[in-house]
Amino acid sequence: MAATIKTLAAAAGVSCATVSRALNGLPGVGDKTRRRIERLAREQGYVPDAQARALVSGRLPFLGLVVPDITNPYFPTIARGAEEAAYELGYSLLLVDTAWRPDRAFAALDLLTSRRVAGLLLSVPMERLGRTPDWDRLRPRTIMTGQPSPAGSGLGAVEVDDELGGSLVGEHLVGQGWRRIAFLAGPREEAATRRRLAGLEAAIASSGGRVSLVTARFGEWTEAWGFSEAARVLDGEPVDARFGANDLLALGPLRSLEARGLRPGLDLGVVGYDDIDAAARCRVPLSSVAQPTRDVGREAVLRLVARLDEDVAPDDLRLPPTLVPRASSLRTDPKDAR
Repeated sequence: MAATIKTLAAAAGVSCATVSRALNGLPGVGDKTRRRIERLAREQGYVPDAQARALVSGRLPFLGLVVPDITNPYFPTIARGAEEAAYELGYSLLLVDTAWRPDRAFAALDLLTSRRVAGLLLSVPMERLGRTPDWDRLRPRTIMTGQPSPAGSGLGAVEVDDELGGSLVGEHLVGQGWRRIAFLAGPREEAATRRRLAGLEAAIASSGGRVSLVTARFGEWTEAWGFSEAARVLDGEPVDARFGANDLLALGPLRSLEARGLRPGLDLGVVGYDDIDAAARCRVPLSSVAQPTRDVGREAVLRLVARLDEDVAPDDLRLPPTLVPRASSLRTDPKDAR
């Protein structure tokens, strides 16, 4: 019997994704494990060849990546990681931008059913589609990428631990002495909104009553909405810190503060999420939660291709984010950070 990724994984005592990484020279595999897998591949005569697989299966060597908004800096980084891994595995990546339109999202799903791509990486919040896709049709060749797997779908997912990210922000704001926090996010129904808010609330609850969540506002993931909503927050109940659930929603508050002569990091703390390039280049650099989005794209491709080749259902993978503190939330006066 011909050697496969699945048989190599069983012989080496590792996952199919680890075998795929080792054989394609990708990071994340120890030297000893990589050598063992390479030796087993030689001994068993394993020869990976995406073009040969396509001839046998009738499957074109293309993968599709579906994103809701390519102008949002979060998604191009996912695409970069996915494209790198796809290329190394012998696939080309086709990118579809739905512009947040459900009809365009379902048209993208038709790429798979029409067999114009071998598999799909979905980076669209499924809560916003308005109706439920045919999970049975999608399951064998689809993986959620940077989004959670919908309940009952069985798709599998590679995502970031958003609840941990929200908690990191809350702990930072508490530790810096900010006491009255406003939360600005995208649509309430999206998992990213719910999880980041849950993490923030958990950190506030651990503060022993010293800190409160004054208001939570839900709208769109755009800088324009963040700017207008930040102005409304300033006109409402007093707050001294804001957590924008993506960086675009934090850049808006920075602009609204400056328009009123207020000083980020002194008069009011601001933290974002995603750590896009613009965060570090602001006049007052923006504190933010960095997501390993490039790794999300790479890992999603590895798991998808393993499923295509070996019919192996992928395990969910949740990667940890990290907080990058900068001047926008660091107290200028040390005595204020208690």
